Amino acid sequence: MMIKEWLQELNQFKLGINPYKRPTDEVIKLTQEDISIYQEKNMLATYTAGYPLEDFKEEYINFVNSLLPVWHSNSGYLQMVWALSIGLLLEIDEEIFNQLVDLVKKDDPEDYLIDYLIQSRHPDWKIHINYNFPRPYGFTRKIIEEENAEQALKLLKEYIIKKWYPGHRDTGWYDLHKRNIDNYYGYWSFESGALCKLKGLDYRELEGVQYFLYDLVAEGAEV
Repeated sequence: MMIKEWLQELNQFKLGINPYKRPTDEVIKLTQEDISIYQEKNMLATYTAGYPLEDFKEEYINFVNSLLPVWHSNSGYLQMVWALSIGLLLEIDEEIFNQLVDLVKKDDPEDYLIDYLIQSRHPDWKIHINYNFPRPYGFTRKIIEEENAEQALKLLKEYIIKKWYPGHRDTGWYDLHKRNIDNYYGYWSFESGALCKLKGLDYRELEGVQYFLYDLVAEGAEV
């Protein structure tokens, strides 16, 4: 309900109706940021709750749309990694995927993982060697550059089990399930699913591994 109310407010702002003391442009920006935060939670909760893939896809598209007016690499790195990874897993159409690419072009975070994900659809895309957040994402380079599939799978499993969750200790959602169960919406390593798919690794070996989107990867592999 909150998102619908905020969207209604945005329409009012565009009509020149601003009941707040702050400037309209500032209120619009804050409202758009709130919408994006809640849309991210809706998307994650939809997947965690096991809703049909079409429902998750709908919430994903809403999430991408919410990023378009507010995304910046300095505060939205994780959101971009998720958005690109999910787009690849869902085999989202080029129009939606390229909206994300345009955001990256504009803000230019120069990040190895983001570049790799984009290059999977844009072969001419330049890959930078640095990472915005080496912990835990720097480890993904080992997975990406490992040519032996069996070894790459072992590295991916190590990343998911030992690196991914501890590497997010400084995020607001770390250990949220211990602090506020009502606001817990799930922990998922979307980039791990995307890497598994892009490198053609045997996802069946990752069934039951915590944080891995087994059913999402499996469904895409069976299409």
